[in-house]
Amino acid sequence: MVTARSEAAARYRQAQRAVDRHQAATALHLAVEADPAFELALADLDAITGTSAERPGHRQMNWERHHNEVVRTAASGDSKRAVDLLREHLAGVGCDPLAFRIVAQLRQSEGTDDDFENLASQLPGCHPSPWPSCS
Repeated sequence: MVTARSEAAARYRQAQRAVDRHQAATALHLAVEADPAFELALADLDAITGTSAERPGHRQMNWERHHNEVVRTAASGDSKRAVDLLREHLAGVGCDPLAFRIVAQLRQSEGTDDDFENLASQLPGCHPSPWPSCS
């Protein structure tokens, strides 16, 4: 029997493997439909779509709270801080492809002095390349 939470988690894993942000947003939307209080999916969906909504969430683990801080900071436009938070987050969790791709997508420009390229060059193989910008 598939529970709402396991369905949401499966959809979240699809978003992590998405080839573009549209696919990721669709999978995240389905995760939220399955579990409306799935805070990771809510924060990522808000960051990708440019929305912001306060919704009830589940009790979060530290890595989930940090992930949310990374993507919300990226969505706010503070790319330097988002990259710094991402670096710290990845030092603790090792791999977070959605946080990486969201920060990459929301950076203001490649010419910014946020040290993103340096961070990206040091990541393990679990981090796919950023989504194409035209998606």
